[in-house]
Amino acid sequence: MTPLMLATQCGLYEMVEYLVNRGHKLDRPHPPRCTCSERCMVSALSADVVSDSCKRLNGYWAISNPTFICTTSSSSDPVLECFRLHEELLRCGSAEQVHNATYTYMAAQVRQFAVEMIVNCRTSDEVKIMLRNRDGCKFRGQFPYPRLITAMDYKQKEFVAHTNIQQVLETAWLGDWIEWKSYTGPQKLMYLVWRFCMLPVTVALGVLAPNSGLNRSNRLPINRMFNSLVTYLVFLGLLFAHSNADKFKVRRGAPKLGTWLPIVVFVLGHAVEKTKLRLQQGPERFFRNMWNVFDTVKLTLFAMAFLCWALAGAQAGWVSDDLDRKYWHWSDPQLVAEGLFTVATVMAYLRLLFLCQLNYYIGPMQVSLGKVLHDFGKFATFLAIIMVAFTCGLGTYYSYYAGMVRKDPETGETVRQEDSFVTVPDTFKTLFWGIFCMTSLEAPNVVVGNEAHRPGGDGGGGGDPVDAETQSHRFTQLVGFGLFAAFEVLMVVVMMNMLIAAMSDTFQGVTENAEYEWLFGRTKVYVSYMLQDDMPPPFNLLPTTGLLFCAKRFASKSWRGYGRFPGDDGCGVDSDLDSRSTAAAPEFRELMAEIVKRYFTMHKPLVEH
Repeated sequence: MTPLMLATQCGLYEMVEYLVNRGHKLDRPHPPRCTCSERCMVSALSADVVSDSCKRLNGYWAISNPTFICTTSSSSDPVLECFRLHEELLRCGSAEQVHNATYTYMAAQVRQFAVEMIVNCRTSDEVKIMLRNRDGCKFRGQFPYPRLITAMDYKQKEFVAHTNIQQVLETAWLGDWIEWKSYTGPQKLMYLVWRFCMLPVTVALGVLAPNSGLNRSNRLPINRMFNSLVTYLVFLGLLFAHSNADKFKVRRGAPKLGTWLPIVVFVLGHAVEKTKLRLQQGPERFFRNMWNVFDTVKLTLFAMAFLCWALAGAQAGWVSDDLDRKYWHWSDPQLVAEGLFTVATVMAYLRLLFLCQLNYYIGPMQVSLGKVLHDFGKFATFLAIIMVAFTCGLGTYYSYYAGMVRKDPETGETVRQEDSFVTVPDTFKTLFWGIFCMTSLEAPNVVVGNEAHRPGGDGGGGGDPVDAETQSHRFTQLVGFGLFAAFEVLMVVVMMNMLIAAMSDTFQGVTENAEYEWLFGRTKVYVSYMLQDDMPPPFNLLPTTGLLFCAKRFASKSWRGYGRFPGDDGCGVDSDLDSRSTAAAPEFRELMAEIVKRYFTMHKPLVEH
């Protein structure tokens, strides 16, 4: 424990500044998973894990204190330092589980200090200066507040959901259209209908005069959202019309061009939009967003369906059109295309869940849905192990009795052995539906046939003698009933209730932080539409839109570095703003110095205590 480390942990600002000016230094601790030869390998060979762990904890306690963050020479941007340190502390807790609670507590303190920085901003201009800083931002698209994207990448929900940031963001979202806040629900719905009627005019202005004053209202992010929503509803209407068309008139081969050509154009427009976003963000950041992964899978399924339909159309040249569907092979291109198109259609409708985050009441529920699915993913591990165990145990257990029929000599009634556990696929199906209590209670019954010859018996054995008396295999049935009952108790009573309890805890946690969860989810929607500068698909395929952007990216030699091209907007700011949006800018340094002064002035009594 050095004097600087002790002063930092105690939060003595003046003492820390004095020791730093005297040349004292505090080495940054290495993460638990570090294997450098200078320090970590030497410590590992000494085998003193307790001392190394304590030294690492003391080091992180010191560097995570706001006093150290604000006084070090590398703290010209305390907010970004908090973001990075928060992520590092969480990784340390994940790597060193015995100290996970301590690292999590330190990460929470660091996260709260970043919020305190935005709390001490007293005007909108100060908030904008902080948000315009693009240090650490991996996005190079058009957006006026890169620091907000950085905070979202680091999942700083409290920082993003703070009132100061939300007010500035909402101003950029609505522009000067303040009347929108006074609209009622029916008025907002009628405005959506009006945007649908004005869609041809919007497209014409976007093509002929995209930068004119007449097109100014259409470039507002909220109107971009309405335009995208209107065109997407048209796309869903086309999917509904195609899915509910008269299937009895469908011939073998590709659908009629007038039926699926508009859908192809829409899909191509969405693909161009996602391609542009992927080029701007890079693959790592693009696929970190699950909605981008969702859209990529959806568009891939559509593309594969169109390809299979085209193959089916080519196949119609040498295959008879009169061949009935029931004679088609299971891997026929048209059957595959119909299946892929159906799955893609379902995913296209589910995409509307993204907009549910805008509503205050159903937004937290949409967030809960994603977190509950994560809980089910963890539950699926237990489900898979238990299903495999019982499937391997019960699979083919009843195969000896397959097809046996027992006839009651008095009533003449016959009982046939069920196929519940005679094969591995039948066993898996029986157990799976048994989770939902949809399996017959007679599934584990053993039926011993009493006919002269067993159906399906081989000829080598000579069959069963007619005068032999059949036996009741009670032990076999007892084992079957016991295993099936154990499976039902384990899955239905124990595991399902455990899953419900986990989901309830997750939902309760989201409900307790509903304000943060909703504002963070709403910010994702705001940012997604503020990043768009083109017309909505499929009108982005028209000239002067994203198609030319993608072509220019692929044609340039520097497209892999996501660099800027002559005429590109970069981050959506001019050169002067771009030069001011770094930690070295004078106004940013002055603002940080003032905010730090306000912070320690407000917390001075606590520090002295």
